[in-house]
Amino acid sequence: MVGTIPTVITGIAAAQLIRSGTFDTLSIGFFSLPILSQISLFAILFSIVFLAVAISQFLDPDDHHHSHDPPPAPINYPLSAISAATTERDRFLTLYPHIRSEILDHLSSTHELIPEATIWVETMMDYTVPGGKFNRGLTVLQVQRTLIKSSGDRELTDTEVARASVLGWAIEFLQAFFLVADDVMDDSQTRRGQPCWYKKSEVGNIAINDSFLLESFVFFMIDTHFGMEDYHQQLISLFHQVVLQTEIGQLLDLTSQKMVQGKPQVDLHRFTIQRYQKIVKYKTAFYTFYLPVAIGMITSGVTDTKAFDVAKKICCTMGEYFQIQDDYLDCFGDPQIIGKVGTDIQDNKCSWLVVQALDRATPSQRTVIEQNYGQWDDDKVEKIKAIYRDLNMTDVFTKYEEDSYKAIQEELDSVTQLPRDVFELLLKKIYKRSK
Repeated sequence: MVGTIPTVITGIAAAQLIRSGTFDTLSIGFFSLPILSQISLFAILFSIVFLAVAISQFLDPDDHHHSHDPPPAPINYPLSAISAATTERDRFLTLYPHIRSEILDHLSSTHELIPEATIWVETMMDYTVPGGKFNRGLTVLQVQRTLIKSSGDRELTDTEVARASVLGWAIEFLQAFFLVADDVMDDSQTRRGQPCWYKKSEVGNIAINDSFLLESFVFFMIDTHFGMEDYHQQLISLFHQVVLQTEIGQLLDLTSQKMVQGKPQVDLHRFTIQRYQKIVKYKTAFYTFYLPVAIGMITSGVTDTKAFDVAKKICCTMGEYFQIQDDYLDCFGDPQIIGKVGTDIQDNKCSWLVVQALDRATPSQRTVIEQNYGQWDDDKVEKIKAIYRDLNMTDVFTKYEEDSYKAIQEELDSVTQLPRDVFELLLKKIYKRSK
């Protein structure tokens, strides 16, 4: 508006000069002047114009850059339900129906998804996303709560709880993407106490496309809720980075098996502790531990790169500990408690147990492992487990668990860039877990 003032004033003044005849008089007088005088008058005129424009831009510098698009509508988070919830888990769960509706509305309105397909997506999300322990998603909320309490000495508002929970659910959707695809690749039978999604008769290999959809929903959620934030691109980059890291870990895991004519063959020379540690770091540690911590740090205003480096180092150490627990429970855990039937032996996995057993086995025991590992035969699986028992792998694991816990505590003693509580809350969740 301010930028149009010089133009309006000039127009009114010119009209008045023309109507009064003064313009003709000025013209005759101007052309009777010497050339240098005419140039001087032009210079003064242009200086006045430029001054007027500069003044208008100073008064309203964005005059020509205003967006005429309406601002995004405020998101109506279920704040009353969050306020009424009595536990962190319940507060987190209140966001899932809201997110699910957002996704379905987006698919039907923007992408013209027909009702039949919309129902499919809703059923697929409900089957694959909820149902876990929510450790990753809850960690985002808990990390942000811890950091805000430490830096601002206050509690999170209900809106902050809602927004942190959205990012927590983004990780849960990412987890679902990985698991749906992983189950197909591993030919797994159960997940979270029920048949794997692809095992349902009406699903089959459609699950592969469903896994792609779950990944896409992650970035839709981030764009919808954090697109206007300065740290939006940082979040997007973080998720892209972690997706690639996890897929690299999966590649290292899958190629630890020698494939002959499309079928995995036992090649125990590939099962080394060095390979195992890289699989664990890339397939588990980054998205299970570092991702939720880094998200909480970003949204809490942490910018110190050293703090992120420290968090990554500690989270990778915890991630190795967590995955070794997982490998142990796959063999020795109760399926009713862990929610799945362990198949690492049958799947010819480069598991911590087999790596440690190979390091301790006698030549005859190694021969038994070579002849029976990686086969879907209950008798052969039992022979492998018998070797594990003979080698006292339960005691080996117990010692490893205690040593790792002690090492992590010592590492936490040196942390200065972040509150120790950020990592303690993670350690409490995994220490001596049974599922």
